[in-house]
Amino acid sequence: MTIHDNGGNLSRVGIIQRDEDGNALRCPHCKSEHIIKNGHDGSEKKVKRWKCKTCGKKTSRPEVMKNYELEERAETDWSTEELVNARTEVFKRKDARERKDKFINIKIKDPKPIGLYIQGDPHVDDDGCDWISLRKHIDIVNETDGMYACSVGDLSNNWARRGKLAGLWADQTTNGEQQWQLVEWLVNATPYIFIVAGNHDMWAMEGDPIKWMCKPLKSVYSEHNARLKIKLPKHEIKVNCSHNFRGHSMYNTAHGIVKHALFNARDHLLIAGHTHVSGYSPIKDANSDKIMHCVQVGSYKKYDGFARQLNLPCKMMSACAVAVFNTELTEDHPDFIKVFWEVAEGADYLNYLRSKK
Repeated sequence: MTIHDNGGNLSRVGIIQRDEDGNALRCPHCKSEHIIKNGHDGSEKKVKRWKCKTCGKKTSRPEVMKNYELEERAETDWSTEELVNARTEVFKRKDARERKDKFINIKIKDPKPIGLYIQGDPHVDDDGCDWISLRKHIDIVNETDGMYACSVGDLSNNWARRGKLAGLWADQTTNGEQQWQLVEWLVNATPYIFIVAGNHDMWAMEGDPIKWMCKPLKSVYSEHNARLKIKLPKHEIKVNCSHNFRGHSMYNTAHGIVKHALFNARDHLLIAGHTHVSGYSPIKDANSDKIMHCVQVGSYKKYDGFARQLNLPCKMMSACAVAVFNTELTEDHPDFIKVFWEVAEGADYLNYLRSKK
């Protein structure tokens, strides 16, 4: 028989004391269940005090013994040690990949001059995409020996399926399935050396289909930016591509790229897109005599509702650019790299250089 006091607890020696919830109490020091009430602790709150009849110690915080027992549960899929070790291995692989990918090496055995078609943001599913120019430029690239292609990203609008951008699907006549059909056509239209994913490309919630499209083509695909070494028989050209370099100026549309070139990377060619404007700034590094070419390419999205809404002035000379590398010259020569805003002119110049004996 259990006898409780007015507070719901027992006060007799030899009888298990319990709290108001029926949980047994015991001494936190010796774990004995032989405890009795021993007044209050003297504080303003008058917290109840207990005394252990076994060890003689007093406490205002007796240990609560739950009136139930938990069955021993099976371990989860990963023990803590296994999980820590697994995450360590994941980091090791990522660290090795990041160190290796500081520069992505691309070897081209062609000893003659080469050209790089720098494709601005295509946005192929947008009604304002200039498909006439896009197809024309790709045809020229495919017909020109020594001409290679790259993309600065935003292959499609790829509006997010949630949030305020989801409503923009209503402003175009293509749906999600057609979007990926057009992107797949573009990825396979010409051999790209590399494609850098833009912010629109990264909105794919179900994963990144472009990554899987590029795998069988052996094209370099990188999120947001890529730094490459194009290894030629006589030269090693460093190309730094980012969908966007931080920094803006009302006086220079290539300001973000120039800023990065001066304070971060001494590369031969730095290229970016994203802003749908054109810009070009060649800079000579006084210490190394290296000439850095900062190229801001536009977009094939010729008619842009967002730009019209904000009444933004058009600062786009071309949707793309072509950089021609005259490998017969030294890298510090002013004409080692020439930039063209018209693909046909760049192709003509490249054909001329390659035809020279």
